[in-house]
Amino acid sequence: MAYGPTQSAWNGNAQLGLGWGLFVGCAGDNSPHAHHAVQIVLSASPQRLWTAKRGWQRCHGAVIGADVAHRLAESTDPVTLLYLEPDSAEGRRLMATLAEGWRELSPEATKAALSALRDGSPQSPAQHVANYLSPSKQPSKSLRHDPLVESLLLELPQPLPDRLGIGALASKTGLSASRLQHRFRAHIGLAVRPYLRWRRLLTALDGVTRGLPLTVAALDAGFADAAHFTRTFRRHFGIAPNVLLRLKTKGPTASN
Repeated sequence: MAYGPTQSAWNGNAQLGLGWGLFVGCAGDNSPHAHHAVQIVLSASPQRLWTAKRGWQRCHGAVIGADVAHRLAESTDPVTLLYLEPDSAEGRRLMATLAEGWRELSPEATKAALSALRDGSPQSPAQHVANYLSPSKQPSKSLRHDPLVESLLLELPQPLPDRLGIGALASKTGLSASRLQHRFRAHIGLAVRPYLRWRRLLTALDGVTRGLPLTVAALDAGFADAAHFTRTFRRHFGIAPNVLLRLKTKGPTASN
């Protein structure tokens, strides 16, 4: 997304958790973009949405796949945007429902999804809405607490090294890389690599919202520099991280 002082600002509330992001408010100016996260658009009123294959159209809701070019027009009515890590169980299930990289939701389905979001646990909006939007798929399995993985997470170095991976972590546990990956996903819901990426994002955002300079927050989180953090954030959400500073943001947490 392009963003500047002469463009209409995003205005609303944002919440971030491990593997998901949630925005509720009025969308600001943005240009066509493709980001890594699966995006769910929900609104009580029709919103203008552009995709490369369909052009501009109005819809109450849509599921947009990872890395699919799209653009949401500036909105004067509230819109809910839920972003999901495509590697997560919820992200994979929703991606499996997309024939052309995205699908439109009916007004009735959108209204029900908004109700599901309001009625579900605020700590797991991704799982709650994904279970509703892909009812024909197997619901997400409950995570299983794993003391070994939990201990490994508590011992992760801070800041997280940029090249820390499954091999280095497996050597600390005595497990093979494939076995640790399996147990890690069952405990967290994400594979090791996306989990570490989201941990870095959340740590950096926590620093920024606490008033740290962008460079300091990025380095504290394990990014090479502020530009690396900004590129990673844009890749996931399509906006620059400083846009969040203009929103009412609930503190990001790596435990959700």
